[in-house]
Amino acid sequence: MSKYSIANTTKEERAERLAQAEAINSLGAKQVTPEDQVLFQRHIDGELEIEE
Repeated sequence: MSKYSIANTTKEERAERLAQAEAINSLGAKQVTPEDQVLFQRHIDGELEIEE
């Protein structure tokens, strides 16, 4: 099981990791789509596991 899995992280840790990824992404990658934001929020809420 990954150290980043829902079982091994808190909601706050998942939210912080997503915020860091979005900050890095804002430096030049394409914008995160609204559909992706919904998936990310489901992961933060512990509803959806994101594969490595």
